[in-house]
Amino acid sequence: MIKDIIIIGGGPAGYEAALYGARYGGNMTLIEDHKIGGTCLNYGCIPTKTLIERGALYNKMIHASDMGILHDHVEVDYESMQKQKTKIISDLAKGIMGQLKKEKVNYIEGFATIENRKTVSVTLSDGSIRRFVGDAIVLATGSKSVIPNIKGIENERILTSKDILEMKRLPASITIVGGGVIGMEFASMLSHMGVKVSVIEYEKNILPTIDSSISKRLKSLCQQAGIDIHTGSKVIGFESLPSDMDDTEVNKAIRTIFLEKEKEVHIDSEYVLLSVGRMGVWDQETIEELGITHNNRFIQVDANYETSVEGIYAIGDVNGLSLLAHAAYNQGRQLMGYLLKNQNIHSPSIPGCIFTDPEIGSIGLSEEEAKEKGVKYKSQKTLYGASGKAMAMNATTGFIKSLISEDGKIMGLHILGAHSTDLIHYGIIAMEGGLTIHQLQDMVFAHPTLGELFSDHVHSYYTF
Repeated sequence: MIKDIIIIGGGPAGYEAALYGARYGGNMTLIEDHKIGGTCLNYGCIPTKTLIERGALYNKMIHASDMGILHDHVEVDYESMQKQKTKIISDLAKGIMGQLKKEKVNYIEGFATIENRKTVSVTLSDGSIRRFVGDAIVLATGSKSVIPNIKGIENERILTSKDILEMKRLPASITIVGGGVIGMEFASMLSHMGVKVSVIEYEKNILPTIDSSISKRLKSLCQQAGIDIHTGSKVIGFESLPSDMDDTEVNKAIRTIFLEKEKEVHIDSEYVLLSVGRMGVWDQETIEELGITHNNRFIQVDANYETSVEGIYAIGDVNGLSLLAHAAYNQGRQLMGYLLKNQNIHSPSIPGCIFTDPEIGSIGLSEEEAKEKGVKYKSQKTLYGASGKAMAMNATTGFIKSLISEDGKIMGLHILGAHSTDLIHYGIIAMEGGLTIHQLQDMVFAHPTLGELFSDHVHSYYTF
């Protein structure tokens, strides 16, 4: 019988597992060697969304005349924004610590090393070592930015997402290498605040893993907003620029060299943001000694999140199944139910939310995936411009798109537009509940709301 559980890593997967494990009657030990909350709280979800929200507000204010609001002057106080960001992180961290204390989780600050499948040693800040023995060990050590092997990659002007969040001032210009979720969110936020942004993406389009109708439309909107985007391009090197350049070039410090349509071109900017993917964090020597299987980027797990070593589990980013905080929360809860309550693990559909301008919400199959799988489907689009509420908000850019199976159920829902990261939850409820288009059509949505767009959309399937 499993009772004592040791969790290594205090990010979303780790602390959520510790809380749920304690509520399920487990004796929980949670070990963290940096900051509670992991990347999500300290260097990811929360700080980026804090700054994105402020950037979006600034952008709305400088375009307020479009809505009949006139003003003399608006400017960004980035130092103040950073202080607000820091306070929000601190307040949330205190909240997590309060929950851990309430649930009587044994929280240990130190560096953990797995000695065997039952024992973990922890090196504390004073150099002393404590050992803990458990019935199960859970790795929840998160992920870090991938640093590719490119000429000049060691340049101090090349930043990761963690680095850029700690900058004291906004750069005049930045080149973002990687047009995935992280890269495009930073592109939107920095562009809103007046930074000259260029994006270089290796694939043929930005956000290559989502439905192409969404990513193509977002690319066009970003370009209209002044973001310079180069897709199908491969970065081959970085070079420092001379310090004695003309005053007009004072904010150009690094050159990014890339191949575009087989032609070598370059972009000069003050900084480069590297955003080409993430990989799991673990101690390589320990993992090799234990014989835990991995693919060099992520630890391999089975359907119950167990590694190749019996009794050692891996949840959250470190297993690579889904690099999203809400997926990590779910894995932590599911694993504790499995270990302590003998519950079956259920793997629900995981929504993706991208906080660009406009936002993107997505769940289930993209049209490309449906075609690749040979799945029969029907697809419809409903434009934001058809919504009275969207018109009142001056937010008519975007659309809802879905893929419906032959039996009338939603297989995929993709939304580009204002508050799409909230609207996507209608799709989650419909998909997890197995609701048909007919059932959804029988539901009444309030008018005038953006939620009504989803109702209008399901009613567009009049042939079912």
